[in-house]
This record gives sequence, structure tokens and C-alpha cells, in this order.
Amino acid sequence: MKKLISVAFVLVLCLAFFACGESTGTEGGAITLKPIENLSEYVVVRGETSSKDETMLATKLRKAINDATGASVGVKTDYYNNTHEILVGVTKRQQTLDTLEGLRYNDYTIKKIGNKIVVVGGSDEALAKAVELFEKQFIDAEKKTIKIPSGDGYTYIGTYAFDKMTIDGVDLGEFKVVNNSLEDAKAFSEKFHELCGAAVDVYEDEMINDEHYIILDGTELIEHKYSVKVEDGNLIIRGSAHSLDDAIAYFENNMAKSDNKTVELTSADNYEGSTGKKETYTKDQLAKVIQQIYDDPSIMAIGEEVQGKDAYAIENCINKFYEATGEMPGIMGIDLACYGIDLTRIDDIKLSSYICDLVDYVSAGGMITASAHWANPSQTDPDRVRGNFGRTNTLEAYEKAFTDLLTEGTEYNDFFKAELEINARFFKALEENGISIIWRPLHEANGGWFWFCTRQQSFTLDAKYVINIWHYVYDYFENECGLTNLYWCYGPNYSPNINDNPDSTMSTTYLYPGDEYCDMVGVDWYTSGNMEITNGDNYLRLVDHARKPGAITEFGPSGSILADTIEEQPNLYTSMDMYGNLYELVKEGYSFVYLLTWGGKWGIPAMSRGDELMQTDLCIGQAEVKAMFDALK
Repeated sequence: MKKLISVAFVLVLCLAFFACGESTGTEGGAITLKPIENLSEYVVVRGETSSKDETMLATKLRKAINDATGASVGVKTDYYNNTHEILVGVTKRQQTLDTLEGLRYNDYTIKKIGNKIVVVGGSDEALAKAVELFEKQFIDAEKKTIKIPSGDGYTYIGTYAFDKMTIDGVDLGEFKVVNNSLEDAKAFSEKFHELCGAAVDVYEDEMINDEHYIILDGTELIEHKYSVKVEDGNLIIRGSAHSLDDAIAYFENNMAKSDNKTVELTSADNYEGSTGKKETYTKDQLAKVIQQIYDDPSIMAIGEEVQGKDAYAIENCINKFYEATGEMPGIMGIDLACYGIDLTRIDDIKLSSYICDLVDYVSAGGMITASAHWANPSQTDPDRVRGNFGRTNTLEAYEKAFTDLLTEGTEYNDFFKAELEINARFFKALEENGISIIWRPLHEANGGWFWFCTRQQSFTLDAKYVINIWHYVYDYFENECGLTNLYWCYGPNYSPNINDNPDSTMSTTYLYPGDEYCDMVGVDWYTSGNMEITNGDNYLRLVDHARKPGAITEFGPSGSILADTIEEQPNLYTSMDMYGNLYELVKEGYSFVYLLTWGGKWGIPAMSRGDELMQTDLCIGQAEVKAMFDALK
């Protein structure tokens, strides 16, 4: 009876092997299992420098053998010499090395060579499958032993899209994957294992000339563009943070295949593609929607300033607003310097991610406003926007510093112009993606807390020194750089100092740059609960002076109604308290294009009751703004 059971076991095993159609063995595929009679003499051996997975698999196999047979097979590394060995994974034994030759990623072999039983795979994943097969098919619990295929043993050969790839005539095995993107390069590398069985490893060091690389390049700044190119001996798979997946898919589906199992890529195979440019709105349409909202005092767009500097900061801000309100923000603020996404400190990987998220937001109808806490050219700390401008505390020294700032070739001008160039590149990328924004430079410059403010310690500069900066920046972006997507917003801090008495925050009109340099106005208002923008009607004086649409360009609680922690904020001032203030202002004849909370502990999620706020008729989000844009198309 026992003999019949053993024969049946072999028949079942053979059927299992033949079913997959990718196995090889002796005698034209027939498998003959031979028992190991001296099992107690064997030791499971792993490589002394084996991977974590190889170590685990060796231990796992040893346990399975001992549990089923009652043997006391141990585990050792290949540092030790043993007469009878079960070699698991990559060891330095010649039997392992010979068996590994020719195995690709998904392939594995189980065979007996003399007193060595070899269990190897082309990868840790393949080795795991070999061990699993060994446990299920080659351990004979009834006879308390193991049975190993005779002759050439058992080899599983994976199926692959192609057998060989060359890039510019260089074999794929000479290439390494370099990740210059947000993608998971390891997952991409492992895709080659599925396609051809080759182990194309991820390379994390600095690239070397004359070496060959497959580069995942996620730095494309046009959201919908992607390409796959053979260039200078490398394969460059390029796209934006959104389109790189499409570039990878194109490579895998169209370039990494061949009818004759050999892929030979050259520059003739280069490809440029598009995921389709998303529909946005023009600057003219932005201007019309801004005017439409301002002309209707019963509505205003509500939004939040982006907080954080990681690659997903913009997406996270939008999602956080949605979670707090049930709606997407109608407007979103970004700072280009130290209080925001900080263009001077990021690489193009992050920049692409920011641009892609902005494209998504704008194509869904949202508006964007941008400010810049530019670095102080007279400070050694490049993160520092605060402090005075200049290194000597006299009025003449400050006036000279502001003059030098706009004088080509000076230390201050070189420093300032370098940051403007970075800003301009960002704006140009937005323009090429079809994005127009509300640009609010020199915000709060009528105060005394930023280097570009009119008050420098105890001195108050003549308005022309700051207005000249505005004109310089305007000329640089509009005329020298040729940007056409900036809607210029003059945004001072609120101030009841309507008579422009020196040594305090100057009036909201003090630094007005002129009608031809400005498209709209607004005030930054951090309230202590006292309706500060009504003091001296300083907001109304500004919009009347400029005869342009107005907004609350920054907002948040301050003083006694600003809590020390986000958790405590709802006890002091909520989003519905803010709504009460806005409702009173509207009743008094005020009109606003939008209100932008600064975010963080000053933001709507921190204040709570955002869902109630966005359910009011006064406050509109992205969907309502989009409807206005759609009506213009």
C-alpha cells in the first residue's frame, strides 16, 4: 500500500510540473524523485552575506524539514565546510555558482550535485517559490526524508516579453536605474525582471561618465508632456510628476517588446507624448470673474494659504480644507519664499509636483494668489525676510540701500535679481501650462517688519523707494521676461493711519504703485476681534483710491483671540465668528473678491466650523467659481 501511495505522489507531482508548461527535467521532462536516506548528515547552508530574505528562507526550509521528518538538520553559513549540504540561495559553493549561471529573475532550480542539494533562484522572489515547492513536493513526511529530482533536477523557467535588450548597442545588463523623480524606482527596476528576467538595479550614487543609466526623470514642468529617449548612451524616461507614469507605461507597452525576443533601442525609437492639456482659463477670463465677484457684494471666494514645503504641500492643503469644510477652496495662496514652497530651495522634482497640483486645481476652477517673502539682500541668513535693509542705521544709509537694490551690478541687485529670475522661471512654467495667477508682491510693505517695508527702525522712507521696487519688478516680469499671466495685486497691511503720520504703519494708499502697474488691491487683516479694517475706513479708502476690485488678501485671528495651540482655537474664535464679521461688513457696503486665511493655526481648519461657513450664501468655493469661468467659455 505504501508503494502505491509513493507512486501516486510522483504522478501528482509530474502533473503539477507539466501543467505550468515552463519546467524542465530529465528524460524529456519526466521527473524522477530519489529519496535522501542519510538526511541526518545534512546541514542547511546559506551565504555568509545572504540577504534578509535568503536567511529567512533557509531557516524556514530547515524548520519545515525538521518538523516533517523529525530530523535535527541545522543551519550554517558557507563559512563552514560540511560534507552534506542543502545550499539555499547564493552561496560561495561552486555547485551554487554553476547552477545560478543562466538563471533569470523568475527562474529557479532544485537539484542534487554529489552531496550537495542546491536550491537557488534568479531573485529572492524566485527563491521563495523554490522553497515553497520544496516544502510541498519534496518533503516526504511519511518516510521521514526528502526526495530530490534526479539527473538535472527541476528547473522552472519564467516567461518573458523579451530575452535580450540593447540600448544604443549596449546590453541591458550594463545599465543601472537612476531615480530623479517621486516614483518608486525599485518597483520600476523590478518591472524589468518581469519583462526579461534581467536584474537592473537602482543606483543611488552620483552618475559617472561613460557608465550607462536608465533615468526616471520626473522634472518635466509641462504637466501633460512626457517622452522616452535614447540619448548619450542612456535611456531617459521623462515626464512631470503626473505624466511620468504614462512615460513608463509607454516604454513598457510599446518599446520593451519584440517579435523575435530581442529589443534593440536607438534614438530612432525616441517618442514624445501628451496626456492631454487640461483646460484652464485665461488672464482675461480671470479678470472678468474677479470683477464679477466684486460687483456682487453678496458673495466672496474663500480659501487658504498653503503650509509646508514637501512635494505634496499644495495637494495636502487642498485636501485639508476639503476635510474641514466639505468643499474645495475657491482660491488658494502660495508663498514663493521662506514662508511657503520656497523656490530658491527646491529641486525640479518638487517644482514639477507643485505645478502639476496647481494645474489640477486651476482646471477644476480654482484661483491662485502668490506672494513672496523675498530674502533680505543685506542679511547673511538667506532665509531671513525680516529685519532692516542695510547695514547702517541712518536714513541716508537706508535710502542708499534701496537705491543700490535697483542699480545693476551692485551686490544687492545681484542678490535680488537672482531670486526674481527663479520666480520668473516659475511664472513662465505656469504660463506654459495655461495658468494665470493673482500676483501680490511687496505685501504689507507699508509696515516695518520686512526688509522691503517703508519703515526702517525709527526712520520712515519716502514712498518712492518702495514704489520704485514695484516698478522694477513689474518691468522685469512684464517687459524683460515677457510674462502675460500675472494679475497684479497691491496688498498693504490694514492701517488706520490715514494721515500717514511717520513712525507707524503707513496708510493703505501710501505705496500705491499707480493704475497702470496694478489690477486689483486688498489688505492683509489679522484681527483681534475689533473690525480693524473699518478704522478710518482704511479698506474703503484704498478701493476708492484705486478704483479697482478689492480683497482681504490675508486673514487670521490675532492677539487675545489667537490660541496657543490649534486644539484650543475653536474656544476663542471660529470660522463662524469670522462669518459674523464679514456679514457686518457687507451690510455696511463692503465688497470683497475673496478672503484668504493664512493657514496653520490662523486657518479655517484650525478655527473649526468651516462646514457651516461654506454653507452660507456669502462664501463660495471652487465649484461656484468654476461655474463663473465656464459661463465665459
